Amino acid sequence: MMKKSKTGKFLAAGTAMLLLVVVFFGCGAKADTEPESPASESSSAGADRRSAGPAADGSANLAEGESGAGEETENLAMYVPCGENGYVMVDQETGALFTVTMPEDIRDADGNSIGQEDLERGNILRIYGNGIMLESYPGQYPGVTRIQVEEEGDPSDADQYQEMIDGICPEADPSEIPSMSVEYRTPQAITTVTTMTGGYQWNYETEDGSMKSVIADASHITEWEFQDDIRLEEPADMTLLFSTAPEKVTVSRWAEGQSADTQPEGEKVEVQTGEDGLLFLEKAAPGYRYLICAEWENGSVEYGFRTVGG
Repeated sequence: MMKKSKTGKFLAAGTAMLLLVVVFFGCGAKADTEPESPASESSSAGADRRSAGPAADGSANLAEGESGAGEETENLAMYVPCGENGYVMVDQETGALFTVTMPEDIRDADGNSIGQEDLERGNILRIYGNGIMLESYPGQYPGVTRIQVEEEGDPSDADQYQEMIDGICPEADPSEIPSMSVEYRTPQAITTVTTMTGGYQWNYETEDGSMKSVIADASHITEWEFQDDIRLEEPADMTLLFSTAPEKVTVSRWAEGQSADTQPEGEKVEVQTGEDGLLFLEKAAPGYRYLICAEWENGSVEYGFRTVGG
């Protein structure tokens, strides 16, 4: 699932939001408002975190044919970045949009091993896999086994698709705080859960060039009322997925039943970085409340989730 090294995504806003141009007290600050639970949890046995970006349509059938499991197909697609951290593939025969589960085996035009971060706008890719496209829009192709850069192309080659891509990758609203979710694997599926949002401070520039600061305080995580729990039969790695990559992330946890009075700071949890560049918590255990404090140049946001036994 995850290759690891030893170094270490919409938001539900707080039910009460305090809009103040004042000094923010930082992640973990107490207040009289309660965070709000996120609306959904999703599971998929076929997709994983590297399918990030806009998600899928059944019309996005592979140009060079579908196949049953076990047969390898190939098709040509253009790689086009989408939004700040996402991307879409444009099938070069049908024009369909889709994303893929990025395989470990990605090669440049000379056959050298590269990563997804090395792919560039306009690259023409030969994509090998089982040919099965999930029915959503844009299409999701989880069964990709390897990718080869067929042609370097030119960034301007993607301009012809820009209007279509803008429809699924709207320009980010600078006043919106980043979203976060966590992803974990069980024997049955890969599950993604939207976290709760606690206190935050967010600074942004308005259209007239002035700066605004939005501040929301929340109670201590030990007082949050979680509606959706993460059920674990055993400890599991938790990948931290942010809509915008933060500059710094710290994590603390409290055993269920502990209070802020007895342990205000909680137990520090090491944040590790996988070989894919994503942050994760190794072997998160059931029976805890996890508080994630993420920082950006524009401010900081608290997120939280609770694990329970399966």
